[in-house]
Amino acid sequence: MPAERRLRTPLVVGVVILLITLLAVIQVRSQAEVQRSLLSQDNTSLAFLIDDLHRSNDDLAKQEKALASRRDMLSGAGSAAVANAALSAEAQNLRIVQGLDPVRGPGVVVTVDAPLNDVDLQDAVNNLHVAGAEAISLAGRRIVTGTVIEASGGEVLIDGVGVRGPWTLVAIGDPSRLATAGDEMTRTLRADARVRSASYRADPDLTISSVIRQRPFVYALAP
Repeated sequence: MPAERRLRTPLVVGVVILLITLLAVIQVRSQAEVQRSLLSQDNTSLAFLIDDLHRSNDDLAKQEKALASRRDMLSGAGSAAVANAALSAEAQNLRIVQGLDPVRGPGVVVTVDAPLNDVDLQDAVNNLHVAGAEAISLAGRRIVTGTVIEASGGEVLIDGVGVRGPWTLVAIGDPSRLATAGDEMTRTLRADARVRSASYRADPDLTISSVIRQRPFVYALAP
C-alpha cells in the first residue's frame, strides 16, 4: 500500500468516526465495533458510507424537526386545554357563589323552632359562613353575598320575600367545621327562652336546589 494511501486511510477513518459521533442518533453497535468495521473498509466503501451517513442524518433531522413541531403543537393544545378547563371550573365556582346553580355536597342542616328575628337569622348565616360554608339556604331561599335579610311589618323578608319559621338552614362545606358550628349554634339557641327546639345533623350528601335569578349589571361595567 503506498505511503500516501496509508496516511489517508486513518484520516478518512477518523473523519467517519467523528461523523458517526456527531450525526448518528441510534447507535446499534459499540464504538469499538464501529471502528473495527471501518478499518476493514477501503476508501470507496468509506465514501459510500459517508454519503449514507449524510442521508441518514438528513432524514433524522427531518424526523426530529417534525416530531419537535408535533410536540410543540400538542404542548400548546395541552396548555390550552388545561387553561380552558381551569376557566370552566372557575366559571362554575362563580355561578355557585352567586347562587345561580344548584349545589350538592357534605354539610349540616340546622333546624330551629322559635320566633327568630332578622338579626338572629343574620347571625346564624354569618356563623355558617365563618365556619366555611360554601353554599347556604334559609327557609328554602338561597343565601349569597348581597342577600338582604330584614324585618318589615312584623315579618322577616329575604330579598323582599316573606318567610316564617320553623327555620331550616342548610349549609354545604367543610363537614367538620360546619358540624362544630352547628353544635355551638344550637346549644346557644337552646339557652334562649324563645326557642322551643334547636337541633342540627351532619349529612355527607346534601342538595341545595334553590337558585337566585341572575340580574344583569346595568351600572357596574368593566372599564
